[in-house]
Amino acid sequence: MQDTHSVAGIVEKKALQKKALAMIESMPSLSTVIGEFLELASREYFTAKDFEKVLIKDQALVARLLKVANSSFFGSSKSINAVHEAVVLIGLDNMKNIVYSVSSSGLLTKRLKNYQYADQGFWLHSMAVAVTCRILVEGNPNSPINSEEAFVAGLLHDIGKLILDNFLDAESGPRDVSISEEKEALGVSHCKLAEVILKKWRIPQSIQSAVRHHHEPDVQSAEQHGAVLVNLADRLCNGWNIGVNSLMDLGAEIDKAEFDAELQALDFKSDQFNETLYLLRKKLATLDKFYEEA
Repeated sequence: MQDTHSVAGIVEKKALQKKALAMIESMPSLSTVIGEFLELASREYFTAKDFEKVLIKDQALVARLLKVANSSFFGSSKSINAVHEAVVLIGLDNMKNIVYSVSSSGLLTKRLKNYQYADQGFWLHSMAVAVTCRILVEGNPNSPINSEEAFVAGLLHDIGKLILDNFLDAESGPRDVSISEEKEALGVSHCKLAEVILKKWRIPQSIQSAVRHHHEPDVQSAEQHGAVLVNLADRLCNGWNIGVNSLMDLGAEIDKAEFDAELQALDFKSDQFNETLYLLRKKLATLDKFYEEA
């Protein structure tokens, strides 16, 4: 490949980026339900019935939702035949998790040639970061974004890797691909590509920004606190090897000092964070079983 800084190298990068943009244009969109869910969640008041009205617009999604709701994962003794029954029996948050999961599973379950993930690890890591973002928000009353925006930002934070994987040197095999290697291959990182994808899907700007800057967020900038949140969730999940290895290690200790800057930026108190870590471990322990059903 040509030197990135030479004229030929720049021209080559521009040609590759044009190819990447064409691939983004051909990507299937998320269900329109996602955008409407996010709009509902931004309201001061909403009900489960409001979510049901949105969901019934996508009958294929409803069918998958009911399939998962009736699975052994939730263990309901009663057959669930309608969306409102699912809300009552498994809870609104669980229902929303299923909707986000099944809406994105066609993309996030794809095997990547270059990025180091275990079987279905890309999906598992994405869902883990999403769940972590939501729990971090719920454990912190000073959160910069709401729990739905946080979940979707976590779920889609690495979506750009689906495109960049096609431009990396496959001969090197699965590995921990750095941002510098991505830029050497295409001139942009997976974070930038993710922003382009989310813009195409008309995902809210707050989520685009959180995803765009999640690898190097400015902890001093209030406008990037969404990115700080995703960065914190991503690093926690990486520390527990979620998606990277076939077995996650939720017993691995978390050194809070390593996250001081992020916790201060998010105004996260020490006792709040300790309680949140406990809830996180409990929730993430069953995540792989959820994948089997979804």
